[in-house]
Amino acid sequence: MAESNQPKNSGELENLREILFGNQARATDDRLNQLEDNLQTLHRTFTDALNKQSAAQREATAATEEGLKKQLNSQANLAQTNHQALEDRINQLRAETKRQLEDIQATFTQELENLRSNLIEQIRRTQNESRQRDDDLRQELLTVSSWLDNKLTPRKDLGQLLMTLGQQLQDDDTSASDSPSSE
Repeated sequence: MAESNQPKNSGELENLREILFGNQARATDDRLNQLEDNLQTLHRTFTDALNKQSAAQREATAATEEGLKKQLNSQANLAQTNHQALEDRINQLRAETKRQLEDIQATFTQELENLRSNLIEQIRRTQNESRQRDDDLRQELLTVSSWLDNKLTPRKDLGQLLMTLGQQLQDDDTSASDSPSSE
Protein backbone atom coordinates (compact mmCIF):
# COMPACT_ATOMS: atom_id res chain seq x y z
CA MET A 1 0.00 0.00 0.00
CA ALA A 2 2.76 2.31 0.67
CA GLU A 3 3.97 1.64 -2.80
CA SER A 4 0.72 2.63 -4.39
CA ASN A 5 0.68 5.77 -2.31
CA GLN A 6 4.08 6.72 -3.58
CA PRO A 7 3.14 7.15 -7.25
CA LYS A 8 -0.05 8.81 -6.30
CA ASN A 9 1.82 11.21 -4.10
CA SER A 10 4.26 11.92 -6.88
CA GLY A 11 1.55 12.89 -9.21
CA GLU A 12 -0.01 15.10 -6.60
CA LEU A 13 3.31 16.65 -5.85
CA GLU A 14 3.67 17.48 -9.48
CA ASN A 15 0.23 19.00 -9.55
CA LEU A 16 1.01 21.08 -6.50
CA ARG A 17 4.19 22.23 -8.03
CA GLU A 18 2.41 23.11 -11.20
CA ILE A 19 -0.07 25.15 -9.28
CA LEU A 20 2.50 26.91 -7.14
CA PHE A 21 5.18 27.56 -9.66
CA GLY A 22 3.36 27.06 -12.89
CA ASN A 23 5.03 28.65 -15.87
CA GLN A 24 8.08 29.62 -13.94
CA ALA A 25 8.96 25.98 -13.19
CA ARG A 26 8.49 25.03 -16.84
CA ALA A 27 10.59 27.96 -17.93
CA THR A 28 13.29 27.01 -15.44
CA ASP A 29 13.14 23.38 -16.59
CA ASP A 30 13.31 24.49 -20.20
CA ARG A 31 16.18 26.80 -19.39
CA LEU A 32 18.04 24.02 -17.52
CA ASN A 33 17.41 21.64 -20.40
CA GLN A 34 18.67 24.26 -22.85
CA LEU A 35 21.78 24.89 -20.69
CA GLU A 36 22.38 21.16 -20.47
CA ASP A 37 22.05 20.87 -24.26
CA ASN A 38 24.40 23.85 -24.71
CA LEU A 39 26.86 22.31 -22.23
CA GLN A 40 26.78 19.00 -24.09
CA THR A 41 27.24 20.84 -27.39
CA LEU A 42 30.19 22.78 -25.96
CA HIS A 43 31.59 19.57 -24.51
CA ARG A 44 31.33 17.87 -27.91
CA THR A 45 32.81 20.95 -29.62
CA PHE A 46 35.75 21.12 -27.20
CA THR A 47 36.26 17.36 -27.39
CA ASP A 48 36.24 17.53 -31.20
CA ALA A 49 38.57 20.53 -31.17
CA LEU A 50 40.86 18.79 -28.68
CA ASN A 51 40.83 15.62 -30.80
CA LYS A 52 41.58 17.65 -33.94
CA GLN A 53 44.34 19.56 -32.16
CA SER A 54 45.72 16.33 -30.75
CA ALA A 55 45.63 14.73 -34.21
CA ALA A 56 47.28 17.80 -35.72
CA GLN A 57 49.92 17.72 -32.98
CA ARG A 58 50.53 14.01 -33.60
CA GLU A 59 50.87 14.69 -37.34
CA ALA A 60 53.22 17.62 -36.69
CA THR A 61 55.24 15.50 -34.26
CA ALA A 62 55.36 12.64 -36.75
CA ALA A 63 56.40 15.04 -39.52
CA THR A 64 59.06 16.59 -37.28
CA GLU A 65 60.23 13.13 -36.23
CA GLU A 66 60.40 12.05 -39.87
CA GLY A 67 62.30 15.23 -40.77
CA LEU A 68 64.73 14.68 -37.89
CA LYS A 69 65.21 11.05 -38.94
CA LYS A 70 65.96 12.18 -42.50
CA GLN A 71 68.31 14.87 -41.22
CA LEU A 72 70.02 12.38 -38.91
CA ASN A 73 70.35 9.87 -41.76
CA SER A 74 71.68 12.61 -44.01
CA GLN A 75 74.21 13.67 -41.38
CA ALA A 76 75.18 10.05 -40.76
CA ASN A 77 75.68 9.52 -44.50
CA LEU A 78 77.66 12.76 -44.72
CA ALA A 79 79.76 11.75 -41.72
CA GLN A 80 80.36 8.33 -43.25
CA THR A 81 81.29 9.93 -46.57
CA ASN A 82 83.63 12.37 -44.80
CA HIS A 83 85.10 9.53 -42.78
CA GLN A 84 85.70 7.50 -45.93
CA ALA A 85 87.22 10.54 -47.65
CA LEU A 86 89.51 11.10 -44.66
CA GLU A 87 90.54 7.44 -44.64
CA ASP A 88 91.26 7.62 -48.37
CA ARG A 89 93.30 10.81 -47.87
CA ILE A 90 95.19 9.25 -44.95
CA ASN A 91 95.95 6.17 -47.03
CA GLN A 92 97.05 8.38 -49.92
CA LEU A 93 99.29 10.45 -47.61
CA ARG A 94 100.66 7.27 -46.04
CA ALA A 95 101.52 5.86 -49.48
CA GLU A 96 103.03 9.17 -50.59
CA THR A 97 105.07 9.46 -47.40
CA LYS A 98 106.27 5.87 -47.78
CA ARG A 99 107.28 6.55 -51.39
CA GLN A 100 109.10 9.73 -50.36
CA LEU A 101 110.90 7.89 -47.55
CA GLU A 102 111.90 5.14 -49.96
CA ASP A 103 113.18 7.79 -52.41
CA ILE A 104 115.10 9.51 -49.61
CA GLN A 105 116.49 6.17 -48.46
CA ALA A 106 117.54 5.27 -52.01
CA THR A 107 119.14 8.70 -52.47
CA PHE A 108 120.86 8.48 -49.10
CA THR A 109 122.08 4.96 -49.84
CA GLN A 110 123.41 6.08 -53.22
CA GLU A 111 125.13 9.10 -51.65
CA LEU A 112 126.66 6.87 -48.97
CA GLU A 113 127.85 4.46 -51.64
CA ASN A 114 129.35 7.36 -53.63
CA LEU A 115 130.98 8.72 -50.48
CA ARG A 116 132.32 5.26 -49.64
CA SER A 117 133.72 4.88 -53.16
CA ASN A 118 135.28 8.35 -52.99
CA LEU A 119 136.79 7.63 -49.58
CA ILE A 120 138.18 4.29 -50.77
CA GLU A 121 139.65 6.04 -53.82
CA GLN A 122 141.13 8.82 -51.66
CA ILE A 123 142.57 6.26 -49.25
CA ARG A 124 144.04 4.32 -52.16
CA ARG A 125 145.55 7.52 -53.63
CA THR A 126 146.85 8.57 -50.22
CA GLN A 127 148.38 5.12 -49.70
CA ASN A 128 149.96 5.24 -53.15
CA GLU A 129 151.28 8.74 -52.50
CA SER A 130 152.59 7.64 -49.09
CA ARG A 131 154.30 4.63 -50.66
CA GLN A 132 155.76 6.85 -53.37
CA ARG A 133 157.00 9.34 -50.77
CA ASP A 134 158.37 6.49 -48.66
CA ASP A 135 160.11 5.09 -51.72
CA ASP A 136 161.42 8.55 -52.61
CA LEU A 137 162.62 9.08 -49.03
CA ARG A 138 164.25 5.65 -48.99
CA GLN A 139 165.94 6.40 -52.27
CA GLU A 140 167.06 9.78 -50.99
CA LEU A 141 168.29 8.20 -47.75
CA LEU A 142 170.18 5.60 -49.74
CA THR A 143 171.64 8.32 -51.92
CA VAL A 144 172.61 10.43 -48.92
CA SER A 145 173.91 7.38 -47.09
CA SER A 146 175.95 6.39 -50.10
CA TRP A 147 177.25 9.92 -50.49
CA LEU A 148 178.07 10.05 -46.80
CA ASP A 149 179.80 6.72 -47.08
CA ASN A 150 181.79 8.11 -49.96
CA LYS A 151 182.55 11.23 -47.99
CA LEU A 152 183.37 9.30 -44.82
CA THR A 153 185.89 7.11 -46.49
CA PRO A 154 188.10 10.03 -47.49
CA ARG A 155 187.60 11.45 -44.04
CA LYS A 156 188.70 8.22 -42.50
CA ASP A 157 191.63 8.27 -44.79
CA LEU A 158 192.21 11.91 -43.92
CA GLY A 159 191.94 11.08 -40.23
CA GLN A 160 194.38 8.25 -40.71
CA LEU A 161 196.69 10.56 -42.56
CA LEU A 162 196.39 13.15 -39.82
CA MET A 163 197.17 10.55 -37.22
CA THR A 164 200.13 9.35 -39.22
CA LEU A 165 201.25 12.94 -39.68
CA GLY A 166 200.77 13.60 -35.99
CA GLN A 167 202.81 10.50 -35.20
CA GLN A 168 205.50 11.59 -37.56
CA LEU A 169 205.54 15.05 -36.07
CA GLN A 170 205.76 13.60 -32.66
CA ASP A 171 208.50 11.31 -33.78
CA ASP A 172 210.26 14.24 -35.36
CA ASP A 173 209.84 16.23 -32.22
CA THR A 174 211.25 13.52 -30.09
CA SER A 175 214.05 12.94 -32.48
CA ALA A 176 214.75 16.67 -32.61
CA SER A 177 214.82 16.84 -28.87
CA ASP A 178 217.10 13.90 -28.77
CA SER A 179 219.46 15.34 -31.35
CA PRO A 180 220.35 18.64 -29.63
CA SER A 181 221.03 16.95 -26.42
CA SER A 182 223.45 14.62 -28.10
CA GLU A 183 225.46 17.49 -29.27
